[in-house]
This record gives sequence, C-alpha cells and structure tokens, in this order.
Amino acid sequence: MQRIPPVAKDAETPEQAAAQARVAKMWGRRLNISDAMAHNPAVLEGFLSFWAALDNCGLSAEDREVICMDMAVQNGCHYCVPAHLGMAQARGVDMEMISRVAKGELLEGGSRPAKLQRLTRRLVETGGQLSDAELAQARADGFDHSQLVAIVAEIAHCHFTNSFNRLAQTEPDAHFPPAP
Repeated sequence: MQRIPPVAKDAETPEQAAAQARVAKMWGRRLNISDAMAHNPAVLEGFLSFWAALDNCGLSAEDREVICMDMAVQNGCHYCVPAHLGMAQARGVDMEMISRVAKGELLEGGSRPAKLQRLTRRLVETGGQLSDAELAQARADGFDHSQLVAIVAEIAHCHFTNSFNRLAQTEPDAHFPPAP
C-alpha cells in the first residue's frame, strides 16, 4: 500500500487538476507518481518542467535513459526501473542494452552508453568532485561542458524521483513492463 496515497480525481484542487492535465498531455495519461505527487502541485509542476527542460538539454533519449535506469537501479527505485523500461522502449532505445542496465550490469567497452554509465556512477560516488584527470577523461570521452551540466541535472532529477517513490512506495503503473 502506498504511504503517500493518490489524490482522488474528484477531490482535486484546481491547481492539482491543472498539473495532472499537464501530466496527461506530456505522457498520454496520468501516472501513479503524479497522482501521489499532486499533494503538492507546485512540486509536480516543477518535476514536469525539469523533465521537459532535460528533454531539450542536448542529451539523447538513449543518454537520458542510461542515466535514469542506472540511477533507478543504484537507488533501488521499484517504480523507476519499470517506468524507464517503458520510456526507453517508447523512445526507441536499444532494449538489450537498457535491460542489462536494468539488471544492474555495468556496461563494458568504449561505447557512449558504457562511458556515460561509468561517468554517472563516478559523479554520484564523488558528489560531483571528479579529479582533474577524471574530468579530462570525460571530455575526451565526448562529454562537453553543456552535456556535463545536463548529466548532473539528470542525476539530480533521478535522485528526487527515486527518493520520492521510495518514500511514497508508489505503485508501478499497470502499463509498465515488468522489472527484471
């Protein structure tokens, strides 16, 4: 049972209803996360605005899903793992690769997803305090200043959603694929 229950549609304030309408417009339906987060419509609006900004930050859909999935797994977010399996599939991301990340595997080799996963983990481990050599390696791996800013922003966004879902014990939506 969810510890932060959904806001009932028939009991929504105008602000909650407006935020939920934006969720439906962005994702085609209301989501269990938004039903619970709607207790604070200003936060729900911020969550939606941050997601929309990150969609225009210069990271590819694959980049974003690698970060989101790895963060969900590392943070033990029971909601975000299946949510991002569905998002990755809808966004045309390599499902074999993202399924490996969803299982907690560290991608090997020199592909961009593997480099990004390692960089994400290192940024989390150090709280963003990469050594000069690590930062130089990130740049050599093809992550420019704009992308580094976006990667840190995506990590922050994931920390918020993962923490919220663990606190609320948000039930995964029925349309999400099952987590591995």
